[in-house]
Amino acid sequence: MSSDTSLTPTSSTSMQGLATLKYRRYHNRDDVAYLLPDDNEEDDRLHQQHWIMKLAWGNNFDSPVHDALEQGIVVLDSGCGPGTFTCELGKEYPKSKFHGTDISSRFPEAIKPPNCEYHVHNIIHDPIFPDNHFGFIHQRLLVLGLLSSDWEKVVATFMRQLKPGGWVELSEAVLSTCENGGPRIKLLLHAISEYGGKKKGLDPDVALRLDSLLKDAGAVNIATRRILAPLNHGGQLGSLFWDDFKVGFDALKPVIIKIRPDLDGPGLYEKFLEECAEECKENKTSMYLVRCYGQKPSSASD
Repeated sequence: MSSDTSLTPTSSTSMQGLATLKYRRYHNRDDVAYLLPDDNEEDDRLHQQHWIMKLAWGNNFDSPVHDALEQGIVVLDSGCGPGTFTCELGKEYPKSKFHGTDISSRFPEAIKPPNCEYHVHNIIHDPIFPDNHFGFIHQRLLVLGLLSSDWEKVVATFMRQLKPGGWVELSEAVLSTCENGGPRIKLLLHAISEYGGKKKGLDPDVALRLDSLLKDAGAVNIATRRILAPLNHGGQLGSLFWDDFKVGFDALKPVIIKIRPDLDGPGLYEKFLEECAEECKENKTSMYLVRCYGQKPSSASD
């Protein structure tokens, strides 16, 4: 969270760029746009979210890098959170080297594959890795973490850091709209889009322009896949995806009530989320997820 103190009460404490609000710890730095917390509860959600995304997509990545990973390449997981993606792939591909970066030190230290390393780094700052270094770069679900104005710079940096012929893959959720949405979930999405987009400068629709971001950065062989993730219907995936959605929007309560102060009363917001769960089940509501990958040209003629 930036230095906008509208979400930080006077009773909160701040340490190392973090602020505590109602027992959750949020970013409180000018150079961090991330709206979600930075604490153990959020790390638990991100661990679970990894397995939900794998279940939803059917795999960990779409880029054609399996053979290269088996032979051994250098991989970057940008915005890696607690490192679940890198740890899983590190075990699966022991000949490759994996680097994870995040804005805070939330990674595993002792229990991790020997081919995984983690670095505290904000990707909007100067790169810590050289150009032409990685065979594969992966980034997922930073729609609430990067300003709209930063996306072009970040993707351009990825293209420079890829080796010729290397691949970059971006996965995001569309936050401005959904499929078969009722009034409650539309209110939540509107509130996060209103605050995140208009007030903070995030891009709730960045998922819809991933292909153009890659193309403008010089990528070739771009491919996009879109899926619908069910919310509280459709079996295990729908149940898990709703759990992730609810925990995330529990943490976003300080943002939502800035736009909808009518929900800021004892138990009102929690009751609203319970009603939203039933609404999604009845309407068979789903969220749009987009995954897009592209390749750095192997030569100037590509």
